[in-house]
Amino acid sequence: MLDLIFAIKFVHVLAAAVMLGTWFTLAAFVLLAHRSGNPSVVALTAQFVVTLEKRIMITALALQPIAGFPLASVIGVQPFGELWIVLSLLLYAVIVVGWFAALRIEMRIRDVARDAALNSQRLPKDYRRLFRNWCTLAGPILIGMVLVFALMIWQPRFD
Repeated sequence: MLDLIFAIKFVHVLAAAVMLGTWFTLAAFVLLAHRSGNPSVVALTAQFVVTLEKRIMITALALQPIAGFPLASVIGVQPFGELWIVLSLLLYAVIVVGWFAALRIEMRIRDVARDAALNSQRLPKDYRRLFRNWCTLAGPILIGMVLVFALMIWQPRFD
Protein backbone atom coordinates (compact mmCIF):
# COMPACT_ATOMS: atom_id res chain seq x y z
CA MET A 1 0.00 0.00 0.00
CA LEU A 2 2.85 2.38 0.79
CA ASP A 3 4.28 1.83 -2.70
CA LEU A 4 0.96 2.85 -4.24
CA ILE A 5 0.72 5.94 -2.02
CA PHE A 6 4.30 6.90 -2.88
CA ALA A 7 3.74 6.41 -6.62
CA ILE A 8 0.56 8.51 -6.70
CA LYS A 9 2.04 11.20 -4.44
CA PHE A 10 5.18 11.29 -6.60
CA VAL A 11 3.15 11.89 -9.77
CA HIS A 12 1.02 14.52 -8.01
CA VAL A 13 3.97 16.46 -6.59
CA LEU A 14 5.98 16.11 -9.80
CA ALA A 15 3.07 17.51 -11.83
CA ALA A 16 2.80 20.46 -9.43
CA ALA A 17 6.54 21.10 -9.66
CA VAL A 18 6.44 20.90 -13.46
CA MET A 19 3.48 23.31 -13.57
CA LEU A 20 5.20 25.84 -11.34
CA GLY A 21 8.64 25.48 -12.91
CA THR A 22 7.38 25.56 -16.48
CA TRP A 23 5.17 28.58 -15.94
CA PHE A 24 7.87 30.50 -14.09
CA THR A 25 10.53 29.72 -16.72
CA LEU A 26 8.37 30.42 -19.75
CA ALA A 27 7.08 33.64 -18.18
CA ALA A 28 10.69 34.73 -17.73
CA PHE A 29 11.37 33.99 -21.42
CA VAL A 30 8.33 36.04 -22.45
CA LEU A 31 9.50 38.98 -20.31
CA LEU A 32 13.04 38.80 -21.69
CA ALA A 33 11.79 38.65 -25.28
CA HIS A 34 9.52 41.63 -24.61
CA ARG A 35 12.43 43.62 -23.21
CA SER A 36 14.37 43.04 -26.43
CA GLY A 37 11.73 44.92 -28.40
CA ASN A 38 12.75 42.85 -31.42
CA PRO A 39 9.72 41.43 -33.28
CA SER A 40 11.73 38.40 -34.47
CA VAL A 41 12.84 37.57 -30.93
CA VAL A 42 9.31 38.02 -29.58
CA ALA A 43 7.81 35.89 -32.36
CA LEU A 44 10.32 33.05 -31.99
CA THR A 45 10.09 33.07 -28.20
CA ALA A 46 6.30 33.14 -28.28
CA GLN A 47 6.29 30.18 -30.69
CA PHE A 48 8.61 28.28 -28.37
CA VAL A 49 6.51 29.18 -25.32
CA VAL A 50 3.19 28.20 -26.93
CA THR A 51 4.59 24.87 -28.11
CA LEU A 52 6.01 23.98 -24.70
CA GLU A 53 2.87 25.05 -22.88
CA LYS A 54 0.72 22.88 -25.12
CA ARG A 55 2.98 19.87 -24.53
CA ILE A 56 4.12 20.28 -20.93
CA MET A 57 1.60 22.47 -19.13
CA ILE A 58 -1.48 20.71 -20.44
CA THR A 59 -0.02 17.38 -19.31
CA ALA A 60 0.88 18.72 -15.87
CA LEU A 61 -2.49 20.45 -15.49
CA ALA A 62 -4.26 17.20 -16.34
CA LEU A 63 -2.10 15.08 -14.02
CA GLN A 64 -2.90 17.20 -10.95
CA PRO A 65 -6.51 16.04 -10.49
CA ILE A 66 -5.83 12.65 -12.10
CA ALA A 67 -3.34 11.94 -9.31
CA GLY A 68 -4.86 14.14 -6.59
CA PHE A 69 -8.25 12.50 -6.23
CA PRO A 70 -6.88 8.93 -6.09
CA LEU A 71 -4.21 10.11 -3.64
CA ALA A 72 -6.85 11.52 -1.31
CA SER A 73 -8.80 8.28 -1.56
CA VAL A 74 -5.77 6.06 -0.90
CA ILE A 75 -4.72 8.01 2.19
CA GLY A 76 -8.32 8.07 3.48
CA VAL A 77 -9.12 11.75 3.01
CA GLN A 78 -12.44 13.03 1.67
CA PRO A 79 -11.43 15.58 -1.02
CA PHE A 80 -14.44 17.79 -0.42
CA GLY A 81 -14.33 17.22 3.35
CA GLU A 82 -11.00 19.00 3.86
CA LEU A 83 -10.97 22.80 3.63
CA TRP A 84 -7.40 22.90 2.38
CA ILE A 85 -8.28 20.61 -0.53
CA VAL A 86 -11.38 22.65 -1.36
CA LEU A 87 -9.28 25.83 -1.32
CA SER A 88 -6.66 24.12 -3.49
CA LEU A 89 -9.31 23.02 -5.98
CA LEU A 90 -10.81 26.52 -6.17
CA LEU A 91 -7.37 28.05 -6.71
CA TYR A 92 -6.59 25.34 -9.25
CA ALA A 93 -9.77 26.13 -11.20
CA VAL A 94 -8.85 29.84 -11.27
CA ILE A 95 -5.30 28.95 -12.36
CA VAL A 96 -6.53 26.75 -15.21
CA VAL A 97 -8.97 29.38 -16.48
CA GLY A 98 -6.30 32.09 -16.20
CA TRP A 99 -3.72 29.90 -17.87
CA PHE A 100 -5.97 29.14 -20.85
CA ALA A 101 -6.66 32.87 -21.22
CA ALA A 102 -2.90 33.57 -21.03
CA LEU A 103 -2.21 30.86 -23.63
CA ARG A 104 -4.71 32.46 -26.02
CA ILE A 105 -2.96 35.81 -25.52
CA GLU A 106 0.45 34.19 -26.10
CA MET A 107 -0.82 32.73 -29.36
CA ARG A 108 -2.04 36.15 -30.44
CA ILE A 109 1.28 37.74 -29.38
CA ARG A 110 3.08 35.13 -31.49
CA ASP A 111 0.97 35.95 -34.53
CA VAL A 112 1.25 39.75 -34.16
CA ALA A 113 5.02 39.58 -33.60
CA ARG A 114 5.47 37.19 -36.53
CA ASP A 115 3.57 39.55 -38.84
CA ALA A 116 5.69 42.49 -37.67
CA ALA A 117 8.92 40.52 -38.15
CA LEU A 118 7.96 39.27 -41.62
CA ASN A 119 7.05 42.80 -42.70
CA SER A 120 10.17 44.35 -41.11
CA GLN A 121 8.02 46.51 -38.86
CA ARG A 122 8.09 47.44 -35.21
CA LEU A 123 5.81 45.69 -32.77
CA PRO A 124 2.37 47.31 -33.13
CA LYS A 125 0.31 48.93 -30.38
CA ASP A 126 -1.87 45.83 -30.39
CA TYR A 127 1.15 43.87 -29.17
CA ARG A 128 1.63 46.22 -26.20
CA ARG A 129 -2.03 45.82 -25.20
CA LEU A 130 -1.75 42.04 -25.48
CA PHE A 131 1.43 42.03 -23.43
CA ARG A 132 -0.18 44.14 -20.67
CA ASN A 133 -3.14 41.74 -20.61
CA TRP A 134 -0.76 38.79 -20.41
CA CYS A 135 1.11 40.42 -17.50
CA THR A 136 -2.21 40.98 -15.72
CA LEU A 137 -2.75 37.22 -15.82
CA ALA A 138 0.82 35.96 -15.39
CA GLY A 139 1.41 37.28 -11.87
CA PRO A 140 -1.81 35.94 -10.33
CA ILE A 141 -1.32 32.58 -12.05
CA LEU A 142 2.17 32.27 -10.58
CA ILE A 143 0.99 33.34 -7.12
CA GLY A 144 -1.91 30.89 -7.35
CA MET A 145 0.45 28.04 -8.23
CA VAL A 146 2.68 28.88 -5.27
CA LEU A 147 -0.36 28.96 -2.96
CA VAL A 148 -1.60 25.58 -4.21
CA PHE A 149 1.88 24.15 -3.71
CA ALA A 150 1.95 25.60 -0.18
CA LEU A 151 -1.47 24.14 0.64
CA MET A 152 -0.35 20.72 -0.65
CA ILE A 153 2.63 20.78 1.68
CA TRP A 154 1.12 22.54 4.69
CA GLN A 155 -2.32 20.84 4.62
CA PRO A 156 -3.78 23.15 7.29
CA ARG A 157 -6.57 21.73 9.44
CA PHE A 158 -9.08 24.26 10.69
CA ASP A 159 -11.19 21.96 12.88
